[in-house]
Amino acid sequence: MALKSSLKAAPMLTLRMIGMRDFTVREKDQPIGRIRFASEQTPGVWLWHVQVNIPAPPFGSAQTFDDAKADFKAAWLVFKEQHGPEKLAKAYAEMNLRKT
Repeated sequence: MALKSSLKAAPMLTLRMIGMRDFTVREKDQPIGRIRFASEQTPGVWLWHVQVNIPAPPFGSAQTFDDAKADFKAAWLVFKEQHGPEKLAKAYAEMNLRKT
């Protein structure tokens, strides 16, 4: 199974207790998520999430179509400059996996 093999190769994760049955998940001292017991649910379950902030593409709104086009273009140019051509090429490749 691919998941098991990728987990074996992953760096060690550690837990830091922040409350009763509530933990921050860390990788090399960097917080990357949380695991907690949700006793408010019946039956209680363990909830987990990965929390890594990666800059998302910009979005916005405008009163006119022309303003929307201008705002989009300005935001796109900043976004492209922040992320660079290699990162964008990788994202494009992932987006276009289903194209033939």
